[in-house]
Amino acid sequence: MTLSRPHPGFRPTRLVGQAALAAAFALSCVSAQALEYVANVVASGLNNPRGLAFDSQGALWITETGLPIGSGPSTIIRGETVTYSETGSVTRVFGGQQSRIFSGLPTMFVEATGQVEGGPGGIAFSPNGALHLMIGYVGVHPDLRFTDLDPVGYQFGRLISLGGAVDVAAHEALHNPDGAGIESNPWNMAWSGNGWYVTDAAANALLHVGLDDSISTVAVFPARNLGGPFPTQSVPTGVAVGPDGAVYVSEMTGFPFPGGGSRVTRVDADGSLSVFADGFTMALDIAFDPAGNLYVLEHDANGLLAPGSTGQLWRVGTDGARQMIFSDGLVNPIALAVGPDGALYVSNFGNNGAGMGEVWRVSVVPEAGTAGMLALGLAAMGVLLRRRRR
Repeated sequence: MTLSRPHPGFRPTRLVGQAALAAAFALSCVSAQALEYVANVVASGLNNPRGLAFDSQGALWITETGLPIGSGPSTIIRGETVTYSETGSVTRVFGGQQSRIFSGLPTMFVEATGQVEGGPGGIAFSPNGALHLMIGYVGVHPDLRFTDLDPVGYQFGRLISLGGAVDVAAHEALHNPDGAGIESNPWNMAWSGNGWYVTDAAANALLHVGLDDSISTVAVFPARNLGGPFPTQSVPTGVAVGPDGAVYVSEMTGFPFPGGGSRVTRVDADGSLSVFADGFTMALDIAFDPAGNLYVLEHDANGLLAPGSTGQLWRVGTDGARQMIFSDGLVNPIALAVGPDGALYVSNFGNNGAGMGEVWRVSVVPEAGTAGMLALGLAAMGVLLRRRRR
């Protein structure tokens, strides 16, 4: 499967305005300790929203994993019947207008619970503006796609675009980088300059997909003893290239999802690993802002086995200082992106049911003492812009 062309009503939009850029610059001058955050909904009615990405024109693109309906091929995974569906989609938001650009994408759902798994997940744009989607799998052997789930199962575990697709999950079947059970669930990706860095959450590996569609192992994330009955799996999820050129990966951790066991790991060019920030719980995504601050999104701040499902958004400053900046109303958030306006965007209610999903814009609200600094910053930018026009 490859992406079909957008519907005829789709039109390109204009670049983000200079005013938004001026505001982002001014806010960068305000001390982080003086900021509070507020959220507003920018997209709603979504079906289990997962990935977020902005195109070069400032439009927000959202993957929706889909709905628990359909009667396609089924298989048994960890004792549950999982069924194929074609309800995945991609939604675009720009200028306050929300529309589904692609629909009918493959997904799978658990019959007994209605939980949607697999399907459209990571989303990103290459420098030439090409849209790429990750069609996630369900953390089992890749060969199952060609037996129980045949003839449609081949679509899962692939990085797809308008021009074709790369079978990422096949790398696990051929090489099994971590040497443990052969399981694959390609989760997210980040542009590397000559291809894509890809996290395989089930394979516990960071992969690289080259421009020639070749796949190689960059790093393997080992299991750790975190107090459970057996070693806890890494489960790499979010991935971002830092301002220093290194790759950063969030390790969500697997069962029993211990509190404080999740972390962000720095991956050097030679594949060596070092802990950049730790003490998180179920970190699912990360993103850097232009100033070099790292943001970490927790899916469930107290773990899946404890009551409640509140997520949290953390900021790790360039000096390493950590601050929990927002949590009010976050319920099982999954994806995070820094917008061209400098705000943070979060896909909320990421696995909570049909039509419940939303995307929130989380932005800073300067305290009274910093409002003057913000105004001065905006005024300065206005002067600079006027001079440039002359």
